[in-house]
Amino acid sequence: MDIPYTVTARPDTGLYNAKVGIWLFLASEVMLFGGLFSSYIFLRVGADYPWPVHELGVTLGFVNTLVLIFSSVTVLLAWANLKLRNIGKYKLYLFITILCAGTFMVIKSIEYNAKFHHYSVTLTDGTILTGHLPQGYNIEFGEVKELNLTIAGKTAAIDADPINHVLPWVKGDVPKFKTETGDLIVLDKAAFNELKNAAQIKAKEKAQKDGLKEVPNWTLKLVAEKPIVFSLPPSQLLSKPQAGAKLISFRDGTTAEGVMLNDKMTLEVDAIDLRATPDKEKSLAWSENYLGSAWKKFFIEKRDHSISQFNEKYSDGKGGTTRDPAKSATHQKHMFYIKLDDVNHAKLDSDSNAGHKAEVKGPSKDESQESHQHPTVILERKDIQFFSNFTPKLNSYYAIYFTLTGLHGLHVIAGALVLAYFLFCNGKMLKTDPERLANRVEVGGLFWHFVDLVWIFLFPLLYLL
Repeated sequence: MDIPYTVTARPDTGLYNAKVGIWLFLASEVMLFGGLFSSYIFLRVGADYPWPVHELGVTLGFVNTLVLIFSSVTVLLAWANLKLRNIGKYKLYLFITILCAGTFMVIKSIEYNAKFHHYSVTLTDGTILTGHLPQGYNIEFGEVKELNLTIAGKTAAIDADPINHVLPWVKGDVPKFKTETGDLIVLDKAAFNELKNAAQIKAKEKAQKDGLKEVPNWTLKLVAEKPIVFSLPPSQLLSKPQAGAKLISFRDGTTAEGVMLNDKMTLEVDAIDLRATPDKEKSLAWSENYLGSAWKKFFIEKRDHSISQFNEKYSDGKGGTTRDPAKSATHQKHMFYIKLDDVNHAKLDSDSNAGHKAEVKGPSKDESQESHQHPTVILERKDIQFFSNFTPKLNSYYAIYFTLTGLHGLHVIAGALVLAYFLFCNGKMLKTDPERLANRVEVGGLFWHFVDLVWIFLFPLLYLL
């Protein structure tokens, strides 16, 4: 049975079926992205904290913009050459379009990877230090003599699994454990399953004896043959332990009592953000244990320089300014945000429109007592309020960034797969019904143009504004 209007236009709409369908689909896509863009604007306008501005790499975003614009041209050329039956050029241009999609996703994955390895640490006074963790961030918890395992009586999120959640973090060799029956065992998967089955039997017997409707949880105590030291990231714990903690809880609910040996974080600092710090000149960042007075001096010079530039640019001629400096996000960042490009030549943020340029050098390596490109600080856990890599967990901006760019990336992949299907799997239709294939490519091209148009909005919204 032939389906009508797959090649020829419908008399009522002047369009063939697929074109009507793609326009209806794109209308729903407009509503989807329109809602997301509107949400971003409302969240940004109503944010009660300094909204991140100019934090994304403009160069990579700009290159991706050029790649997608070029791909819009090539997909159009592919369709035009197919209509003209220039099959060789059609295949070449469509292949270039698919290649551009792959290039876009590779660049985006590079950008994503950098975010996952870049960290933001909020100190207790509101100061934010950003940078990299050269050795990662692990806490050391030692002198552990016993483990308390919770065997869930029914299906639950918290259920003992020491093989996957506890033992991998033991520093050194895993000792043997003594069970409640006095047996000395090697805690492997088989031994744990045997202990778990026995505990579940005891829990069921207790439920029957006490007339309980549900089987209760059962706690197993395992005593280590020798004291254990754990070295693990805080993400492997149910809650982040405070300084001097005596008890930690692993992700499976297993608890261990001991002594916190080391909970300090080594951070290579590449930026300081003081916008949320009440007293900028008394920030924890200027502690002699961290960045020290040399960087404080540089901050004061940078702040005063930014104020001078702002007053000069927006002077009203009467000793005041035509703009409120407290309401200028760019000015606030110039004053209270320091990019530590290199401890030998940190530069002030100069306003190119101010009519002049200035450079004030930051602390030298001798002053900062560092031999790295970026100064390295060892942060005390008591001074850390919150830390995260630049992922949705960090703040609303990065949650929106990953949502919008991730959803757009899925559209890029979907569009590339459809175009690849036309190129590699429609050989028979190319020979027998090329006009129908041209209509398919046209519909795929319309979707691809929409994907490109979404990025044209995303790039300035997230990268430039």
